[in-house]
Parts: sequence; C-alpha cells; structure tokens
Amino acid sequence: MTQDAASLAPPVLSGDGDRGSCPASAVDDRLLRVAAGIGEKRLTNRDIRDLELERARHALAYLKRKLGNEAMRNLLEDDLQAMTAKVRGWVKGSDGAWQSGSVKLIVPGPSARAFQDWYVSAMAEGREAELRAGHPEHFVSHPLPGTVEVVENIGETELPWRVFYRALPENADFPMAWDPSYALRYGMEILDSDGLRVGYSMRQSRDAEDGLHLQFTTHLPKAVPPELVRRHLNHFAIEFRNWTRAAWLASTRDSRRAHSAGRQGAGAP
Repeated sequence: MTQDAASLAPPVLSGDGDRGSCPASAVDDRLLRVAAGIGEKRLTNRDIRDLELERARHALAYLKRKLGNEAMRNLLEDDLQAMTAKVRGWVKGSDGAWQSGSVKLIVPGPSARAFQDWYVSAMAEGREAELRAGHPEHFVSHPLPGTVEVVENIGETELPWRVFYRALPENADFPMAWDPSYALRYGMEILDSDGLRVGYSMRQSRDAEDGLHLQFTTHLPKAVPPELVRRHLNHFAIEFRNWTRAAWLASTRDSRRAHSAGRQGAGAP
C-alpha cells in the first residue's frame, strides 16, 4: 500500500475486524476518521459531511420547487389532518395555558434593522424559495395578505403542522412580556386552518459589538409534551442562522453594487 493510500484507508476497528469487539465509544471515534483524496485535495470527514449537506439542501429545494404548494399540500393531506386533530386536542387540554421556551442566537450580521427589512421584504415580495430554505422542514412557506401559511414540523414532531402566522402589534396580549433590552420586536400568533390559536412566536433583535443578537420565544399549548418546546428552539436556531446569513449576503451584495455605482458615477477608473 502506498503512503497516500495508507493515509486514506479506513480505520481498522479491531484486530479481527469484528466491530462488536470494540467499545461503542471507540467505534464512534473511529467512524469520524474518514478521509478522501481528489487529486491534490484532501477531504476530511467534516468536509465530506458538508458536501453531503450542500447536496441534500439542493435536492430538497429542487423537489419542493418541482412539486409546488398545491401538490405538497395534497401529498401531505392525511398527515396534516392527523396533526391538526392532535394539536386541537392539546389546545383543548391546556384550557388557555401555555408553556414557553427561548433561544438566544448570535450571528456576525447583518444589522438588526437590515435583517428585519430583509424578512419583511421577503414576505411582501413572496420570495418563497428563500423562506423555505430557512429549514429543511419548511414544506410550504406561502405569504398571504396579513399572514403566512407554513407547513412545517413544529417541535420536530413526526408529522408536519399546517399553520398560519399572523403578525400582532407589539402591545398585544402575549403570554409573556418583551425583553426591554432588545430594540426590535416582531410578534405573531399561530393559527390552524380554521383560525384556532395554537401558539405564539415572539422574535427580538439588537445590534452588539460582536454582531447581531436575536432572541426567539415560542409558546405552545401547556398540554404538549415538554420536549416539543425545546425541539422547536432547535428549529428557530437553524432557520434564523440560515435566514440571517442570506440577509447578510444580500446586504453585502447591495453595498458592493452601490459602491461600484458610486465610483462609476464619480468617474473613478
């Protein structure tokens, strides 16, 4: 075996090749010791995983775009109806009470106002592909007047929910108070297809020296399993990490275009 081949060979799990003779932790550690060589380029296990993630995102975006909203709703209809019935049971069993959880996210940028403007314009302009790209489980993200229809797995449930997010004024009767340390606030109630309130979403942001600080709070019916609240915070972290990145890239492109136009207008070489 050549030195290059030896450096890329998969690890031997045990002397006799029996995976079962290795402790589980050792097997897990060795499974991370993966490498690939393409010409002069060497790919680590993380590099390969990132390549897979990129292609998985592409595949999902392609399928969602090809199906379209109506076909997606039809495809998921039985599951959506089953989940709607379950959620209504949770609402009934909660008697108007809510359980809540919050996640704080720090990202390099853009500014709080720039991100808010990006989000509002994405909704107003119906940029559904960008909205779906926030999370793999955004099956439908369809802005409507005064609301947005979303089909997603709230709380990482097995079946998706079909809900409508409707913006509320800042002084609406939310289950908890806003954090005054955040300058920008955006709150919504979450309704099912018949207008039954099944939750609230409170989103806040502020600028800081180390970037953009965001805080997201979800309120779900008291009767839902507690892990749903925690898992929906995972959902928030994923989608807003992706959305703020998209907003930052868009803001950077706009700034470069404006700078270039200014130089040309001034006759710069």
